[in-house]
Amino acid sequence: MPAGLTRLPGEGCPHCRAGRCLYEEHLNPGLCQANRCVVLRRLCRAFDDFVLRADNMGLSDATAQALWQARFPATLAKEGNCQDYLPGGTTSFPDCVHAAGDLCLQAFPRCPGRCPRYLTRQGR
Repeated sequence: MPAGLTRLPGEGCPHCRAGRCLYEEHLNPGLCQANRCVVLRRLCRAFDDFVLRADNMGLSDATAQALWQARFPATLAKEGNCQDYLPGGTTSFPDCVHAAGDLCLQAFPRCPGRCPRYLTRQGR
């Protein structure tokens, strides 16, 4: 194969997002937790732990909610950092260019371009 031959980009394929291939995620959504945003995973774990403790102590929903709201800024400061974070310019949390919902695009392989799994949006 000639050295100058390059693949067409995967743009337009529903599996391609920001230069990453989400094919495996589309096959089995949510199966691989490693593809989830690490900040959101940590915050969810902290919240789940908090809810279990509040439940064990028999706190009312209103009291637990007030405690969580008071505690959340400290929890966010502790758990809310990621070495790959880049501001995304959105108003949604976590406002990172690598975030797509609760997915971290950095966790996915680079899109190889037009591969055998390439789909046009109309061909879906």
